Amino acid sequence: MNRIFSFVIITAVLLTASACSTKKLPDQTAYKTKTILSVLRDMDKYYEAKDLDAFLSDVSKSYPDRDGFAKALTTVFSKYETIHFNIQYARMIIMIDEASRMKATFTWDAEWIAGGETSVKDGGRVTLVFEPGDFKLLSIDGKNPFLAQPGETPGKQ
Repeated sequence: MNRIFSFVIITAVLLTASACSTKKLPDQTAYKTKTILSVLRDMDKYYEAKDLDAFLSDVSKSYPDRDGFAKALTTVFSKYETIHFNIQYARMIIMIDEASRMKATFTWDAEWIAGGETSVKDGGRVTLVFEPGDFKLLSIDGKNPFLAQPGETPGKQ
C-alpha cells in the first residue's frame, strides 16, 4: 500500500513539475494579432472622439488618397455631433501573412447623429489591410466604415 501511494505521489509531483517548468513565450502571430486588435481599438476610440490627428496617426502614409480621406473625415466630424462606432470582435477574422500585409475582416455598425434628432445608421462587413512592420492602415477592402453614407439606411426623422 505504501509503495503504491508513494508511486502515485512521485508521479504526480513529476508531472506537475514538468508541466510548470517551461514558460512558452507568445509567438509572432499572437503578438501581431494583439497589436492589430489594439490598433483597431485605438482607431475606434479616436474616431468616436473625432480626433483627426490621432486617427490619422494609425493610417499609413501610403494609404491611397490619404489627403482625400482626411478631408472626408473632417467633413464627417464637423457635420455630426455624436458618432457611435461598434466593431463586432466576436465576428472577426485576422489573417497574417509573414511576408506581406495583414488583414482584419469584421462586421461593424455605426450611427452618426447630427443636431436634433436626425441620424444616419449604417453597417456592414469590411476588410482593413495593415502594413506588416508598423501596423498602420494601408487600405480598406469594401465600403469605408468611417464615412457616413447618408440615404442608404433611414435614420430617425
